[in-house]
Amino acid sequence: MPKNVILLHSDQQRADSLGCRGNPLARTPNLDRLAAGGTLFTRHVVGNPICSPSRASLLTGLYPPGHNVWCNGVALNRREYAAYDSRNERERSQTGLGGFVPEPQTMADVFAAAGYRTASFGKLHLTPYLAPESYGYPETTANWSGGLFADWQGPYYGFQRVALTLGHGEGTCHAGHYGEWLKREHPDALARLSQERAGRLFPEIGDLYASSLPFELHHTHWLAQQLVEYLRSRREGEPPFFAFVGFPDPHHPFTPCREIAEAFENLEVPDPVDPEGHGMAGSPVLALNQQRLDGTSAQAVKHAVRYTHAMVHQLDLAVGMIVGALREAGLLEDTVIAFTSDHGDYLGDHGHLRKGFGASNSLLHVPLVLHAPGSGLPSQVDLPVSNCDVLPTLAALAGVAAPAGLHGRDLAEVVRAGNEHYAFAFSANGDPNSVNHTVYDAAHRLTWYPASDFVELFDHRADPGECRNVAGEPQYRETVADLTQLLARRLSAFYNPMLARVCAW
Repeated sequence: MPKNVILLHSDQQRADSLGCRGNPLARTPNLDRLAAGGTLFTRHVVGNPICSPSRASLLTGLYPPGHNVWCNGVALNRREYAAYDSRNERERSQTGLGGFVPEPQTMADVFAAAGYRTASFGKLHLTPYLAPESYGYPETTANWSGGLFADWQGPYYGFQRVALTLGHGEGTCHAGHYGEWLKREHPDALARLSQERAGRLFPEIGDLYASSLPFELHHTHWLAQQLVEYLRSRREGEPPFFAFVGFPDPHHPFTPCREIAEAFENLEVPDPVDPEGHGMAGSPVLALNQQRLDGTSAQAVKHAVRYTHAMVHQLDLAVGMIVGALREAGLLEDTVIAFTSDHGDYLGDHGHLRKGFGASNSLLHVPLVLHAPGSGLPSQVDLPVSNCDVLPTLAALAGVAAPAGLHGRDLAEVVRAGNEHYAFAFSANGDPNSVNHTVYDAAHRLTWYPASDFVELFDHRADPGECRNVAGEPQYRETVADLTQLLARRLSAFYNPMLARVCAW
């Protein structure tokens, strides 16, 4: 019998945010149980340190040099979201020049082609939030204020049914399907939010406060309920399903529900790693001055950490609702569940907060928990793995053929083979000095900034917090040479632009 597949996806969540990773501040019993009964990947790395490029890698199995979503504000190539006239392709075909380069298949495309029902609830961010209305993107907030998508429920990038959240924090309350639901069903709660001026304990972080929105109306709860209702609506004999749930938290603003935040107010938060930023000395990232903590008090940063843990706890409650509904429906043992995120957050490490374009383990290392009954996977995998590996892994577990040419690999096959495995990341923001390429092996992270030829190497066995760049030390010379050559070879192999080509010339 084919397995159902659920991919639970948070936003901006570090790998060390879970209790099963040894964090004593975490309150994540449901995710911890999922990990205890499945597989915990301890060295899971995303293909880019910001939202859209990383999500595109997860959903296509390709690194950014292949799918070309190199930065937020770039849509994943899809013909319906380009100024495209199909006559051009017919004309090109008639000239004997062949068809256009195909757009990359998404995970939803792959499962839909195999006969699965596909659905997405929450944040996808495959098209830009802030594009002009005229672009016609469903995830553009302007199109919701104009009512263009009020009755729209997909299809979208292979998902046959879609319910969107847009934005983060209380910003989700004003657009997307969740915002429309809140306006329609709970206008009083929405009015209170607009009238209220929540207390800002730390003015230097203006988006750090507890929200008065109760948890049962919060987007995290709403998304869990959407999937629960989807499960309950299914009929016996229906095809298996692939469902994606994109939680907007714990991405800033740091605004957990007040009744949940109260339990985290007095957590004893340890000091961040390398608060003076010595581990980033010489890095071109510092010149970009992104998310630096200059002038921000240590207590404010610690409170952002507290509220991040509160938002992760809210996610954990939602995971508990979903697992409970699967168990109640008798579907838990017939369903593959993966939990992961798109990137992390500095949270004070290296003198930074939030995210940025530079490479850092605080940003690139995220959770991956896999519940896959009968997979034969061990309880813990310490190999470096990529979010590009998630698509081929889930497809293999479900007995679905993955597309040819993916950069990722089936992790069950990797573990069985027992060979070395590597994870890569590629980042840019339009400034040549920001371009950086990264490789993880079993013990190191090496990153190369080609514009300045700056290299950083961190030995995670001795320095898990990345406080000392050892790239220039003699004993690491061979490691730097080997990883740099590997990175160059793989970058060349991964490069295959799939930007939207809509006419012959």
